[in-house]
Amino acid sequence: MMNGWTKWIVLGGLVLFLIPNRYRLLNLLLGNFLIRKFAVKAVMGVPGIRSKFIQGAFRS
Repeated sequence: MMNGWTKWIVLGGLVLFLIPNRYRLLNLLLGNFLIRKFAVKAVMGVPGIRSKFIQGAFRS
């Protein structure tokens, strides 16, 4: 398998690629209906986020 240095170099290269392209990647992932549905269900399952969202959505 990969030794310690190779693993860190690959991880660093991946991070350097993903940081500038993070919004493009997020748009690509959330453009898929099933992934978007799963992400919304996961986020709405967190009680603090859910209560803030519901409170802000129904504010008059």
